[in-house]
Amino acid sequence: MRLLKPSQEPTVMLMHFGMTGMIKLRDIESHLIFMEGGGDKKVLDRIVQKDLSEGTTEDENSTKKGPKKAPIETDAQAEWPPRFTKFELKLENGYLEGNAESNGNGTEQVFKTLDFAFTDPRRLGRVRILSGPEYAADESLMQQEPLKALGPDYLKSADSISVKKEESEGIDSFHFGDPDPHHHGKPRLSQEEFAKLVLSKKKAIKSLLLDQEHFAGVGNWVSDEVLYHAKIHPNETISSKLDNPSDEVLQALYDALIYVMEESVRVEGNVHKLPEHWLMIYRWGKGRKVKAKTKAGHVVDHITVGGRTSCFVPQIQKPLKKKIGKGLDEQQSKRLKSFKNEDDL
Repeated sequence: MRLLKPSQEPTVMLMHFGMTGMIKLRDIESHLIFMEGGGDKKVLDRIVQKDLSEGTTEDENSTKKGPKKAPIETDAQAEWPPRFTKFELKLENGYLEGNAESNGNGTEQVFKTLDFAFTDPRRLGRVRILSGPEYAADESLMQQEPLKALGPDYLKSADSISVKKEESEGIDSFHFGDPDPHHHGKPRLSQEEFAKLVLSKKKAIKSLLLDQEHFAGVGNWVSDEVLYHAKIHPNETISSKLDNPSDEVLQALYDALIYVMEESVRVEGNVHKLPEHWLMIYRWGKGRKVKAKTKAGHVVDHITVGGRTSCFVPQIQKPLKKKIGKGLDEQQSKRLKSFKNEDDL
């Protein structure tokens, strides 16, 4: 968020939300909800209550009518400041509006205000105030710490719009879904580059996907969703099972990563708009007496990988079969075999 006008020293407020941080705007409805601690049940209850408030039952195709109930409280009706607020800002914007009765020239300076709050129940978020000419444009901002350490953005391809430093200041249009279509010099790797990266790492694939130096923006639930669609166990060390960059497993993982990133941003993280076959709505509730099931009826389970709770579906995400040496040409196979023989000595 830019805090000062371009004519003054460029100042940016850089917000890292952590796991539970978020922005709330007063009198502005938001679809964001914390899914942990029963939040997933609230999502389902909210859908039911919405149907009832409109006078319909849970089944939209049913002709039966249920009793009308008062609509649920929205963010716009909630108390202010919100719970877990860490700081507040009052944003003010002046503009000219026609008003012939107010003065002789028919215009009046009108100021609109907007209340802004940063909330964070777990206090894992961080806020930095950055000032200086190096923060004047988005392109140069991305070259500064800590943003410089971020890896490729798999939401953006190399064909995405790339903005030069001198051009970026003039961009002020908003794009629904992804508010910034520019990759700023960090587009996603090609499938070949991606495969080589995965095969070069001797760590669980879940832990690798969470590494922001390689996969910027991929968090816990997103990585679980990616592995679910790719049908890969979160604790799988792919380099110990595969060595062929063209293997279909790596292609499936690459495709799933792009699909989940693009679809999540397209619906702006609105869980009500995510595809019903996704794992996201069913991944919560670890430790409950009755394990959750996906829409298809598969049992959802949890495992700890790299210190993080991972959700997966055992019936679908099974251990990979070892294919080291398979799919390589004859010369590569001989070279690999000679290396193994040397290791046995």
